[in-house]
Amino acid sequence: MEIRKVMRTHNSEANSAVSGKNLIKRLFTIHHSLFTNNRGFTLIEAVIVIVIVAILAAVAIIRNPFDSIKLYSATRKVAADIRYVQKLSISNQTRAGMTFNANGYTVYSNISTLTQARSSGDPCATDATGNFIVLFTAPRCSSYANVQLNPLPTTNPIAFNSLGTPVNQWGTILGNQSVTVNYSGSNTINIEAGTGRVSY
Repeated sequence: MEIRKVMRTHNSEANSAVSGKNLIKRLFTIHHSLFTNNRGFTLIEAVIVIVIVAILAAVAIIRNPFDSIKLYSATRKVAADIRYVQKLSISNQTRAGMTFNANGYTVYSNISTLTQARSSGDPCATDATGNFIVLFTAPRCSSYANVQLNPLPTTNPIAFNSLGTPVNQWGTILGNQSVTVNYSGSNTINIEAGTGRVSY
């Protein structure tokens, strides 16, 4: 009885070894025939290639709207902050302004004395001391990472007088000004002379 069990186990192991060898031989034959046969693509191979290309195209198309949303969001934020500075000038009857650089801007409640404005409440516009400083490279502005401002306004800093008219640091009335927001594309924010209307 024990001898039969041993023989049966030995035979099954031998059979599995043979079947394993046969499997490897078949796989090698299939692999070899795929690369040496000059018959061209089968329908299944063509469908697989088309599916892969479609997936890659879908990934590229999906990424583009997210880039556009981020650019629009950053543009809207910068424009809103420029309008905030204009309202600050009108409500406080002072010359509020802002200085721009490639990575953000600093807001002043009184540009003539370089008195920094307190934050408006937006976490991205709040530095460690509570002042109104936007820095796109800072962790607090992570939703605007890699956003750049370029070109900057021709007059920098730009300010508004008590009527909301764009002026320079010393109160001289300015012509049209603009700042461009860049992230996988660009949007230009325009500040009209005289009225101070902000548009993009």
